[in-house]
Amino acid sequence: MILIVTNEVHLDAIDNIKKIYSYLRSANIPFMTIRKCDPVITKRTDITGIIIPGSSGNMRISLDKIQPKLELELYYLFHFPNLPVLGICHGCQFLMVYYGGSLIQYDTYLKGKLSTEFDLKSHMLFEGCEKIQDTHFHFHDLPIQNGAHNNNIKEIAWFTFRDNKRRACAFEFERGRVYGVMFHPEMIDDSHVILYNFYYNLCI
Repeated sequence: MILIVTNEVHLDAIDNIKKIYSYLRSANIPFMTIRKCDPVITKRTDITGIIIPGSSGNMRISLDKIQPKLELELYYLFHFPNLPVLGICHGCQFLMVYYGGSLIQYDTYLKGKLSTEFDLKSHMLFEGCEKIQDTHFHFHDLPIQNGAHNNNIKEIAWFTFRDNKRRACAFEFERGRVYGVMFHPEMIDDSHVILYNFYYNLCI
C-alpha cells in the first residue's frame, strides 16, 4: 500500500495527483491519500512506501520561516523511518531541504517537456527508461545540494535548466530507499514506468 501524503487542495495540483491515482490503479498498485497527521495510520502494517506529490505555487517551501503545513510530511517520515519514499516536484524540494540542501528560488515557473538524462547504472527507479527522454516539468524552485549535511546525496538525472547549465533534476537521498524527482512522471506515458518501479522494485 502506497501512502500519498499531501495537503494540496488547489485544483491544478489535484488534477496532477489524480493522474497519479489513475496510473496506480491501471498498474494494480494499492494506495491511499492522507491529508492529516493520523496516529491510526502510523500503526498500520500494510504501508510499504510513501509518495509526496507535487503542489500548487501557493505551497512553495520557504527557507527562512517555519511552515506548519510541512508538519504533515515530517510526521509520516518520522513514523515510517524505513519505508521507501518518492518525492515528486514539491516532494523533491521538501526532501532536499529535509536532508540539508537548499533551493534556488525563482519568481516564474519552468513548465513543459524537457529532455532529461537518466543515470541508468544502479537505480531500479529508472529501470526501463531510455538514457535520454522527455519528461514534464512544472515548478518554481530548483533543489541544490549546497550545504547539505548528508554527503551521500547522489544526483541521478539531469536536464538543461533556464540558465543553459546542466543541472540535476533527480536525487537519491538514501541509497535504494529515498528518491526525489523534479519532473512529473504521472504526466507522460513514457515516464509512468518510474511510478511502477517505485512500487514493484522498491516497495514490495
